[in-house]
Amino acid sequence: MNKLAGAAVPSITGPILRPPMVVFIAGVVTSFYAVALLVTTIHHPGKIGFDHNTLGTDWMVFYGAIRAVLDGHAELLFDGDRFTAFLNSSFADWLSQPLAFRPWAYPPSFLVMLLPFAPLGFFGSYVAFQLVSAGLLALALRSRSDGWAAYGVLLAIALLCPGAVINVIDGQLVFLVAALIVGGLRLLDSRPVLGGLVLGLLTFKPQFCILVPLALIAAGQWRALWASGLSALALAAASGLIFGWDLWLRWFPVIIQNLISPDAKWIEYGRMWGNSVYTCTVLLGAPQRLASALQLAAILFAAASVVVAFRSRLGIKEKMVVFLAATVLAAPHSGPYDQALLVVAAAYWLTVAGSAVQPSWCWTFALMLWLVPTISPPALIAASRFAPLLTIALIVLVLRRQRATEGSPLRLSPVVAER
Repeated sequence: MNKLAGAAVPSITGPILRPPMVVFIAGVVTSFYAVALLVTTIHHPGKIGFDHNTLGTDWMVFYGAIRAVLDGHAELLFDGDRFTAFLNSSFADWLSQPLAFRPWAYPPSFLVMLLPFAPLGFFGSYVAFQLVSAGLLALALRSRSDGWAAYGVLLAIALLCPGAVINVIDGQLVFLVAALIVGGLRLLDSRPVLGGLVLGLLTFKPQFCILVPLALIAAGQWRALWASGLSALALAAASGLIFGWDLWLRWFPVIIQNLISPDAKWIEYGRMWGNSVYTCTVLLGAPQRLASALQLAAILFAAASVVVAFRSRLGIKEKMVVFLAATVLAAPHSGPYDQALLVVAAAYWLTVAGSAVQPSWCWTFALMLWLVPTISPPALIAASRFAPLLTIALIVLVLRRQRATEGSPLRLSPVVAER
């Protein structure tokens, strides 16, 4: 029996989350604010909150890339300035102002996942992708050991948190990322090969897949490890067969060059508008070399945390909390929308304690994670520059629970463990 299935402390089926009234009101108000931000962005971007220009500006990058390749202009993907000009020309009627700099930074394998949406047009594909990816997340969050009421609360939290709404505004990918992580990890015990195949699809967004091999190795999930590599390879092979291998031959040098010497425009218009450890550290006044060192330290801490968690007796929900938080912490670039991963992690963290009533500090801490996207980006609001500390704290809180269980007799909950 593998380590994940055989050594895990049974994950307690959490009760329905019942936050204190003040936390509930704050959550509802900020959720309504995020929805209002979405609605006003349609006709009056920037009227309240951050100016998102228009709906789906990030989806323009994804849709623009697949259309460029299908129309025989794949070379645009490897020239950030030309690709940005292409987007500004193609979506001039949608934009309230020209995009400053929007390069394509994804592997060609992502184009395979975008291909089914290409015939729908820009707006149709934008709406369809958000609906499909949200549906996949809803499927991934469903657990046989949770009642429908508890599932409904968890789903509402995941889809209505400010990070999720901003994901819809920008046309981003966090629903899909969360679905692959939660669904893949949940399948490891009962169907490890399928779980590995699901996790391997995360390679479409490389910064969110770097911890997958470590988790699977630490858990002794060798079949899942091979399956994840197989699905990643199959996705890459499909892109080569469909779009031509030249895309990969041109993509690898560009990515290597960006790792060695990142494009100054990408740093200015992309990375510095994110929420990563690097970005927050630079905005707090640190030199770029120190910020890069701290980002590397964050990656190493995240990796070590995942290894410790997946080798431990923690239940699968606690492992998912660590993995989700560590994934956000380790990412060299992340946005306010990616904070939705932390909200899902915090919800799981609140449910594994096995009590209907949590201390007020737990709810306050979870509310702070919920609120981060509303005070983002760090480039404009200084308070959000300390958000990575919340992510670290969440990981530490779970691993402290692991230390408390190690060395203690295994105590089974009367509640059936999640399988």
